Amino acid sequence: MKKLCAIIFVLLSFYGFTQRITNFRVFLAGTGVGVKFTITTGTSCNGYNIFHSTDSINFIPVYNFPGICGNSPDDENISFLHSTPNYNKTNYYKIELIPIEESPVLRIFVPEIPNKNSVIYPNPIQTNSDQISFRVFYSNSLKLNGFIYNQNGQPLRSLELTTIFDTATIGVSDLGNGFYILKLTDGEKTYFHKFIINR
Repeated sequence: MKKLCAIIFVLLSFYGFTQRITNFRVFLAGTGVGVKFTITTGTSCNGYNIFHSTDSINFIPVYNFPGICGNSPDDENISFLHSTPNYNKTNYYKIELIPIEESPVLRIFVPEIPNKNSVIYPNPIQTNSDQISFRVFYSNSLKLNGFIYNQNGQPLRSLELTTIFDTATIGVSDLGNGFYILKLTDGEKTYFHKFIINR
C-alpha cells in the first residue's frame, strides 16, 4: 500500500509541475499576425514549435525553438510575429511543447494586407465582444473623425475618437452580424479598414 501511495504521489507531483501552455492568443499586428503564449514554471520541455495552417488540418512549423525551454522560478511569456500570413483567408495556429503538450488550435481571419500605419482588431469579431480597437502606430492623443458604413456604403454612425497610447476603442454592441467599413481621418491621413462581425 505504501508503494502504491508513493507511486501515485510521484505521478501527481510530476503532473502538477509539468509545464503547460497558457494565455495562448493570436491577433493582427502590423502586416502580420502576433502569437503570444505563456509556458508555465519548469524546465521539462525540450523546445517548442509554432505551427501555421490555412485549412486547420495541414500545419507547417513557422518557428522552432530548440533545447530546454521554460524558466524554473517563473512563467515565461513568449511573443512571435508571423510576418507572412495568408491574406483574405482564415489562418490557424497551434503551439507544441516538446514532448509535453499541444495547444488547442486558434484561428484569425486576415482580411487584406493591413494598412502599414494602422490596424483594427479583433477582426472578425466572433465572440460577444462589444468593442473593437483601432491602433495608429506611433501616435498618442491623435484626434480622429469619421464614420462606420455598412456593406452598401451607407453611413451608420459618426465617430469622434482620441488615441491613448496609439489606440482608441469603438463600441459595436449595437451592430449585428455583417460586413462593415471604418473610415477615419486625422485631418492629414485617411485610415480605411474593413471588419466583420460574426458572433
